[in-house]
Amino acid sequence: MTQKKKLQVSNGHYLEFDQLARLIHTIANSDTNPKITMSFLEEETGLPFRQVRNRVSIGRSMGVFAEKSLTLTPFGLLVAEHDTFFESKGTLEYIHYLAASDFKNLLWFEVFNTLLPSSVPLDNQGWLRYFRETLADQYTEHSLKDHLGKEVRFLIQAYTENSFSKLEILYKDSENRFCTRRYLEPTPLIFAAMFYDFSHKQSTNLLQVDELHEMKGSPGKVFFLGREQLNIIIEQLHDLGYVRYERTHNLNQVRMKDDFSALIFLKSYYQGSDPNI
Repeated sequence: MTQKKKLQVSNGHYLEFDQLARLIHTIANSDTNPKITMSFLEEETGLPFRQVRNRVSIGRSMGVFAEKSLTLTPFGLLVAEHDTFFESKGTLEYIHYLAASDFKNLLWFEVFNTLLPSSVPLDNQGWLRYFRETLADQYTEHSLKDHLGKEVRFLIQAYTENSFSKLEILYKDSENRFCTRRYLEPTPLIFAAMFYDFSHKQSTNLLQVDELHEMKGSPGKVFFLGREQLNIIIEQLHDLGYVRYERTHNLNQVRMKDDFSALIFLKSYYQGSDPNI
């Protein structure tokens, strides 16, 4: 069954990593509880029920919580053990990739795959106009008026004021328009995990460099990587033995190795180990 796109991810709340950390800690340390519920999380964390619900929604959009249950994903378990407060650059890189590459996160996906790459810089009101026009035939005027502005504010705050600002991929110019920066210092193990996750989603172990650069949801697309910069990353991962870079006169492609997976690289990053061992 086709999964439905979600207009409301934040439900009007800003991204608060400290509150998300409380939920993660509670779930990670509640193994003996037969079934974790929203009410259980409300009682254990001291957060109001509405905040619990909204933080879970945000956590799901970032790939930390499972989609259908109040459990942590394999990535979420690594965050719980090694970076509960989301302080590591690698954690922020991977969360940005997961959230911005998931088409179910309607605005998050469209902002980083369509609006920012293909449009002239726009301010807050410009973003609202763009999405009102784009989504007019998909949602009622009431729904857009009630929810759209909140979701736009959530994303802008997350990338210009909150922890995602550390990635420095979005900034305001002198006219308060939002502009993009190419990502200059990728974390090799985390980008290797992205390559393997993206190839898994495409049901293939062989990706064209053009796909990693231009396809919606790809690491190159959501990090605004230039072609030369992407080639440097691929060559680095090839030299480390993480992927195989196959170049011909008219076709450049990246082959994923059977012994690796996104989770292996994520574990190596957090545990400080070599994935080749």
